[in-house]
Amino acid sequence: MTRRAGVRERQKADRRERILRAALALIAERGFQATTYQLIAERAGLSRGTVFNYFPYKESILLDHARSELAALAARVARRRAEDPRFDATSELRFLFEELAAFVEARRELVLPLSYELLNPDPARSRAAYLALPLAELLRDALGHGRAEGVVRGDYSVDRLARTLANAFFITALQWAAYRPERSLAAELRAALDLALRGVLAPAPPGAAGQ
Repeated sequence: MTRRAGVRERQKADRRERILRAALALIAERGFQATTYQLIAERAGLSRGTVFNYFPYKESILLDHARSELAALAARVARRRAEDPRFDATSELRFLFEELAAFVEARRELVLPLSYELLNPDPARSRAAYLALPLAELLRDALGHGRAEGVVRGDYSVDRLARTLANAFFITALQWAAYRPERSLAAELRAALDLALRGVLAPAPPGAAGQ
């Protein structure tokens, strides 16, 4: 990369970061719907057209922020694995849900627009949202370690199990943001994860299988 190209890339990264900071601050102050492109541009010190060039719709700003947060979470997981020999698959799954709970509780105003974007009737946008939020990948990685440790069931694919846990997270977070903000999201997610890990059926009584 030439020096001039390097300068251009740094300028682009700086503008993107300015837009993100401005948008997130405005959303926290005014809410998602009231935050307009014009307000974001004014806060970032850029033109409205420049903001559009970087983020063609407001939800894409949220997706970029969430993608960055998940990448940072993946890095924290990698450090825990390297530093703590007791950090097994179950510990990793619980750590992921705890960290996600902290992020969502701090940014409740982002949950509903992000969730709706995942369900966008435009398939291109819903797919872009799914790819930008690689939660299933983080969970799949943890479950893969659990499979290697012999603690994850083998009758379903790791992909299927990861999607199930991701769905449990998204539904729990959406319900909390929409209807139950007075509750602790961390506690709600712990309960959801416990149910997902243990199953919802009570153990069969001794001898029931032979009856």
